[in-house]
Amino acid sequence: MEISNELRCAEEADNKLSKTAFPVDSQRGVNLHFESAAPYWERIYDGVTLDGCIYQDRMAMALGWIEQLHLPATAHLLEIGCGAGFATAELAMQGYRVDAVDSVDAMLHLTSKRLAKADTAGRARVVRADVRHLPMPNNSFDLVFALGVLPWLDDPLAAVRAMARVTRPGGYVLVSADNSVRLAEVLDPVRAPLLKPVRRYVGSALRRMKLLSPAPPWPNTHRHSRRQLDSILADAGLDTLQSVMVGFGPFTLFGKSVLPDPIGIKVHRLLQAAANRKLPIVSLCGTHYLVMATKAARRQ
Repeated sequence: MEISNELRCAEEADNKLSKTAFPVDSQRGVNLHFESAAPYWERIYDGVTLDGCIYQDRMAMALGWIEQLHLPATAHLLEIGCGAGFATAELAMQGYRVDAVDSVDAMLHLTSKRLAKADTAGRARVVRADVRHLPMPNNSFDLVFALGVLPWLDDPLAAVRAMARVTRPGGYVLVSADNSVRLAEVLDPVRAPLLKPVRRYVGSALRRMKLLSPAPPWPNTHRHSRRQLDSILADAGLDTLQSVMVGFGPFTLFGKSVLPDPIGIKVHRLLQAAANRKLPIVSLCGTHYLVMATKAARRQ
């Protein structure tokens, strides 16, 4: 069975974790993953693969929404899970004050290097912190955003509540989640969501028979439906303003890629245009669910 470029790169980066004993859903496991895979997560935003294109389009969509807010020049922004620092650097270059938070030293190092290269001295700072325990006062930021963070957390509601706490009344929260139903998987019999229990059962049986290698101790990621993420935002006291599904592909048949990246990118872009227009089915089955919400002025 062929796996996507993204998974293959992550697997290579995670080789050194194979002998590490830790709960696969622990924060320590997540941090170890990003420490080892930091170069991959930096390259993904510069690459010309379909996986890279999807991540780049998600960031471009988020930055476009932020631009549409017409925030004042004095606005103070917070990025949770700053990664390689692309978004933080871009917003700092636009003149905003930006705090970049991550819990992984390798990511903070990449962000610091990018900020230095962008010459954003005085407009951005890097802070080591966990999203569930942000060391910032209540009502501190005009905008808090977290792209690709919620899938790595066992308690996304706690994280979103922390984001809402540090957002000023009338401010904004922008987040993404990994969508639980993806068009590319629905179309592949061996990846279809309805067959997940069968795949799990067969995989467990093959491992017991020693016909399949044990699953590597990578951290679990979590997916959410559109309704689930909307509910999490509402429970945190946030009102959704706009949302969209982002990313279509890679397309496979029985686990094997059927489209080379150049064609896959064109198909992704066509489907993305349909999702942006809220066409039925397509607008529900992207890879990522991106949402902009606001903290109502009456909520403290």
